[in-house]
Amino acid sequence: MDRLAQANRNRQAIEELLAVDDVLTDAMLSRVGLDGTRFPGLTLSVQPMRKSSWTVDVTFRAASDSRLRDVPISSLSHAAGTAAMRWQLAASAEQWTIDRGGRFHRPDAVMKDGEELVAMEYDAGYDRRTIRRKVRQFEPYSRLVWATPSAIRSARMKADYPHVEVITVDYWSAQT
Repeated sequence: MDRLAQANRNRQAIEELLAVDDVLTDAMLSRVGLDGTRFPGLTLSVQPMRKSSWTVDVTFRAASDSRLRDVPISSLSHAAGTAAMRWQLAASAEQWTIDRGGRFHRPDAVMKDGEELVAMEYDAGYDRRTIRRKVRQFEPYSRLVWATPSAIRSARMKADYPHVEVITVDYWSAQT
């Protein structure tokens, strides 16, 4: 395959992913053999887990510069964490709907699993009260999948809410 055809396939694949996930990272793209350098990017030093001393440099990619500009770092990290959930769960584009307007009353995304609607929530450091409120708020859904960037936090969440499916996701490492 010639370079131009490969570049076009790469671009098209990333456009399709961004149409679903909104924000991705170079690390995520490299895991699936894609190069996002032709898309708008912003490299930031982020704390995957809020209030943590650990930071990592992450390059975020979006379909437009405007999605990356003038937004808090936490918004980009949250979007990438939500995308990492979809990837880890192998949910198709048809199954997945992002809801950026929900903040406290709606999940970050909803996955359609057969006839079930599954609430998806990414948590990089909510306080206990917010977690309780969100878990209660999402009870009308068939299931709730809760993702965190920390195995320790995930274990604590599983212990506190055994009825919730909890996963640990990573949007910043090229290899998981």
